[in-house]
Amino acid sequence: MSPSSPRYASVQILLHWLIFFLFAFNYIVSDDMGKALRVKLDGGTPDIFAALVHPPVGFAILVLTLLRLLARARYKAPPLPEGNHPLLNRAAHIVHRSLYALLVLVPVSGIAAWGIGIRTAGDVHEVLVNLTLAIVVLHAGAAIYHQFYLKDGLLNRMRPSRGD
Repeated sequence: MSPSSPRYASVQILLHWLIFFLFAFNYIVSDDMGKALRVKLDGGTPDIFAALVHPPVGFAILVLTLLRLLARARYKAPPLPEGNHPLLNRAAHIVHRSLYALLVLVPVSGIAAWGIGIRTAGDVHEVLVNLTLAIVVLHAGAAIYHQFYLKDGLLNRMRPSRGD
């Protein structure tokens, strides 16, 4: 794929990387969130750093993901590289749809746990976060496979360009 090959729109690229970095940040600071949730659900006030930053960052991820879905509807996705096996293309669609769904469900379950006080939602949230992490690793692994094994330039579709 040449540098002039089809790319995602600049807004899609920006949202992709913002969501990625916010998700990574929230994952890193989330260690004490289970403890903070238990304190909060038991009527206390958690004084843990994660309890201050994790919920608003999670909400930001939800808003940015919804914006990303709107951008996806407006700008679509560039075509997949020619010559891909149909099963690879199908897997790519499944992984992308799964990521979009999880990036909505993870914050919603967090809001249900933290904001509404549904204890079970906290457990669901934790499982969904781990599932999202697994899908993100699969997604990144596929991108690396395309870049270094297939050498089809797939990563150029999501890399910011100097002219944007």
